[in-house]
Amino acid sequence: MISDIQLCSRFIDTLDWICQVLIRHADDFHVALVRIAYGEDNSLGEAYGAPEALRQLSSLTHDLQGAFRRSDLVGREGTDFWILFPYTRVTDNIYDKLMDVLHGSAHSNLNIVEREIAIFELPLIYQKAIVKPDHGLALLQYLKTSQPELASHIFRLTNT
Repeated sequence: MISDIQLCSRFIDTLDWICQVLIRHADDFHVALVRIAYGEDNSLGEAYGAPEALRQLSSLTHDLQGAFRRSDLVGREGTDFWILFPYTRVTDNIYDKLMDVLHGSAHSNLNIVEREIAIFELPLIYQKAIVKPDHGLALLQYLKTSQPELASHIFRLTNT
């Protein structure tokens, strides 16, 4: 649990810096953000109890972190997972990596809720935005509330 907090803190600090860079240099900075949303905030807690749901989400955080490169960062906000990654092409097998981790047997219990995966290409968002988020938490909120318009790809995984 403590390591989850440290990961999230590092993730938000990096995202704050990236927001500032994107405000000035969106054309030259290639970074994407993936959001994995696990159902409603209480659905896992109601199914397993809060402690077990928290343990499973924490385990998934670490598995996601291990599945990606060292330059990619993973953060968790409640039942939303965020993965920040620099890219040369947004199709850099991000979907395949996510599916391998999410369908792994270690996390099969989390499959009881619908999961939604959205990929955001941040330079495009900052080029088009009238008001550009200037810190990480504002950016995450902006992406969550405007996801259908801003995401370049959205995938849904239904509960099993």
